[in-house]
Amino acid sequence: MPNASTQDSASTQQDLSIKTPENAPSQYHHFVPQFLLKNFVDACVPPKNGSATSAGRRARKKSRYKPDPTVNRVDLSSEAPEVIEIPVKRILGKTDMYRDTNKPCAEQQHVERMFGDVESRTSRIFRKITKAFDEGHRGIWLTRDERNLVRKFLFLMKYRGPTFYGRYNHETASEYDANDREKMLEYMQKKGFERPIDVWFDNIKTIIELDMDDELNWTSELPKRMYPDDARWAIMHCQSFFMAICTPSNAQDEFLLTDNCYHVSEGVFQCSVSLETGESKEGVWTNFHEFAPISPKLMIVLRSFLLPSPEEDSLPGVKAEREMLWSLMVERFHGSDVNSTLADLPIVIPDNNYSHKINGVLQFQDENFSLQRHHKFFFSFFPIETHHVNKIHCVFLDNASSCTSVIFRSKESFRQTLEWYLTEPGWVGKRVTSLPGDRRRLYLLKLAAVLKQLGSDKEPTWEEIDVAKMRNDTKHQLMLKELFELLPELLDCIPDDNPTEFMQIYNSLGGSKQTIIKDMRQVYLMTKLRIKIDVWSKGLDEALRERNRNLLMDAYTRLPSHRFWWYIKQWRDMILTGPGGPRIEEHAQPPNVNYNGPEDVIARARHIIEPNKLNALMKVAVENDIILKKKPGYSLSWEFTMDKSGAENIIMVQALAFNSSIRDCGIEEIETLAIIYYGMAVVNQLVLEIEGCELLNLTEGETVELFVRMLVREDFEEMLQGKVEPNVLNDLMKVFFDLIFPHPEIATEEVITSIGD
Repeated sequence: MPNASTQDSASTQQDLSIKTPENAPSQYHHFVPQFLLKNFVDACVPPKNGSATSAGRRARKKSRYKPDPTVNRVDLSSEAPEVIEIPVKRILGKTDMYRDTNKPCAEQQHVERMFGDVESRTSRIFRKITKAFDEGHRGIWLTRDERNLVRKFLFLMKYRGPTFYGRYNHETASEYDANDREKMLEYMQKKGFERPIDVWFDNIKTIIELDMDDELNWTSELPKRMYPDDARWAIMHCQSFFMAICTPSNAQDEFLLTDNCYHVSEGVFQCSVSLETGESKEGVWTNFHEFAPISPKLMIVLRSFLLPSPEEDSLPGVKAEREMLWSLMVERFHGSDVNSTLADLPIVIPDNNYSHKINGVLQFQDENFSLQRHHKFFFSFFPIETHHVNKIHCVFLDNASSCTSVIFRSKESFRQTLEWYLTEPGWVGKRVTSLPGDRRRLYLLKLAAVLKQLGSDKEPTWEEIDVAKMRNDTKHQLMLKELFELLPELLDCIPDDNPTEFMQIYNSLGGSKQTIIKDMRQVYLMTKLRIKIDVWSKGLDEALRERNRNLLMDAYTRLPSHRFWWYIKQWRDMILTGPGGPRIEEHAQPPNVNYNGPEDVIARARHIIEPNKLNALMKVAVENDIILKKKPGYSLSWEFTMDKSGAENIIMVQALAFNSSIRDCGIEEIETLAIIYYGMAVVNQLVLEIEGCELLNLTEGETVELFVRMLVREDFEEMLQGKVEPNVLNDLMKVFFDLIFPHPEIATEEVITSIGD
């Protein structure tokens, strides 16, 4: 699922692509319900009198001529933005947004009616919350049913908004262009949906009707009842975060609304900026906090269970498990130095009526604990300082460049917030390009104009990327062309009777002085294409990017071995040298490096390896070597523990261990031996017994593969004795069993047992 939670929302004034029948009345559909919007009405505007007395009826009669409740709005849809007042009933919505035109006229508003029902039930809970806060209580008790309804409502607020409406609002399947296109089209065909928007309607209906039972059976049933990717996302949203309620400690601070504030998040993202358009795209993302404003003084915050929790971490094993998950889900993709910008937000997991603390350790009152409907949770009103309020607003404003509205109650409070946002340096959302049409730059200029209208004389600041310096240098490309033209003369000066180490290996693989110019050009172009594919695909799904890399590398393995060896050698050196290392063209020539890399060892043993397997072996060896070399001091371990180190080992084993099978290694003697041992393992139903190995969730085939590798290693040197030079054989064994075919380094007799015994 793409990171829709952090994408700027589509324009709320966009026309529907689905035409409405002339005989069917239209409706304005709010994606932010009016019961929430009314909380942002200025307090000086008196509410309508609901009294049933004669005086009340006279007041209501007079009020017919008064304007409807209004909120303050920054109109970002205008080229010259300004602060205006707008009726609650005509803001943060679209005409016929949830209209199902495939239904008969009388049923076309069925989704909107379902929203009305869930909003009615949820609004009663929200009124309890605001009433408790207004009366000065320190928090409020909610039942499990009430909490579940709020959690479901918060996901619907994320899912029903303009971002996902824009994603699904297509008349035909061919128009759907999100990064899960293939899976979506397959799902539509399987379920008989003709339009993507029908999938959206069905998903919304399924979530609204969902019974979040105490046994959590719904978590396994939901993916069977709706689009599985969105179902898993809903489960994660409801089960992977805890809920807290925040309020500003400073009386002047107030929360604001944007079109998409209910479906943006704070977290870490891999973001790229197009040098042509200035548009930003995001790849892998991890959410730490999500938000739901209730009123200018109350904000629901959802906090990821990945972040530390003193209360839960006191339970046995919980802290270690959390650290393991952090390593697998955060450090694996974003590095070890990342953290939430709201990590110090002063919120904790809500108290409940079924557990208590003894000496700081959380314990359940019922030893046979199970979830019950009568359980209650106490949600405190956590006061937060101005800098935390500002950080939350930064998340909203960073993601509002395609929004049409910013809603607020107090102009003075909004001026202070906007002034801080526009003058505080260092925020990613204020990073723009120098291109004239950069959308984010134009958005910041609009906010700056509004800030001046509100009476501020502060000068805004933001970071501007110089696109010209980042584009390809034409002069550099011409110099490279001249270098290639000069090479033939230089090669004529190389003596044939004293070849360099590079030329020795290159020649042994079939290369020569006659092929070196062409190979040099090709290796340069191969490297450039590999880099360009990575650059062009930034922001796409990481699985798709990895698939493209593998397809390209597989194509390269079909090239002549002398060219592939040169390419993979310089690619390995360039990756391990890092960003500050030599440029591409410096590698696209005979490298002056050590020739004991795994690709060199395999090249020296080429005469015992089937020619059609040679490149594949070099590929796996170099790819695994890069992974290990990028983690200095790390050695592949088969000991798995429920902590960060154990998580790292799991990742490494999964990445390195099963890329190829030793039964297909390309050395005839070893393949024959491996097939014999494979048959023994299968016939005798051997079982691998390595403590902790169950965490890998190995298949039967993977278990047998590890057995075979351990058995073959014991006979490897003996089988190839005399066929390769001793020093090469020793190096080849290390390359085979440390890089290409790794396995647990323990005595075979200690781990093999027979099921039959």
